[in-house]
Amino acid sequence: MNQFNKVIIAAAIFFIYACGANKESSPLSEATLAKDQMEFNAPAPPPPPGEEQKGGEAGSVTEKVPAAVFERKLIKTGDVSFKTKSLSETKKQITEALKAAGGYVAKENAYDYSENPSENLTVRVPAKNFDGFLNKILEGVDELDSKNIDIQDVSEEFVDMEARLKNKKQLEMKYQELLVKANNMDDILRIEKEISYIREDIESTEGRLKYLSNQVSYSTLTIHYYEKRSSGFNFGGKLGDALKNGGTGFLWFLIIMVQLWPLWLVGGLVWWFIVWLIRRRKVKGVR
Repeated sequence: MNQFNKVIIAAAIFFIYACGANKESSPLSEATLAKDQMEFNAPAPPPPPGEEQKGGEAGSVTEKVPAAVFERKLIKTGDVSFKTKSLSETKKQITEALKAAGGYVAKENAYDYSENPSENLTVRVPAKNFDGFLNKILEGVDELDSKNIDIQDVSEEFVDMEARLKNKKQLEMKYQELLVKANNMDDILRIEKEISYIREDIESTEGRLKYLSNQVSYSTLTIHYYEKRSSGFNFGGKLGDALKNGGTGFLWFLIIMVQLWPLWLVGGLVWWFIVWLIRRRKVKGVR
């Protein structure tokens, strides 16, 4: 075999080997291509909370929107009781703190006991200012007897009533449409009766929602504070009380005496008649 034939055979062997290598590598390329094509055509993952797809198509640019925040509806009530050195100063402090918090006094009671005078205040405070107001009025309190805070979650009731109210209004609109289409008097009266029932339910639900909204917006706090005075004999104080009570008793005695004027009138007439009889007998005896 000459040199030329050897070159031809070597070239043929190299060509056959190269073709076999391409055939072995082609499935991998096709699989990779298919995988790439699948990844390219796969739908885009859902947007994270707070983001929505713009246009509604896969692969489109997302636009951020504020996520809906569920606001809980909480009714907060409480009561505190404490001792104070001065009822007037404490009331002044509470009034100033209440005004700063944007609240108001809903109820007020005062008890003027000689040894233990006290006052009760029921106040309504905006819910966001409740804690600050409570801390303010308790500043400098020497003896805190009690402190109770109650929180009632009415979120579920609130959401349920809002949904019911929406459904009732939609039902009322449907009946209004039927009323327009009604042709005879019986249908008109029956539809108007149903609308009246639905309207009563709507007004009742709206009233309840308004009440709950007010209770949520304004928290209620009952404040009891008292002034404890000395329990000694206190001669001067007791003497003053005795004079005061004695004068009051004497005035009541006069009032009762005046109320018995018919008895005094009858008694006077009887006395005059007896005196007249005695004098008449004396005159007869002299004769």
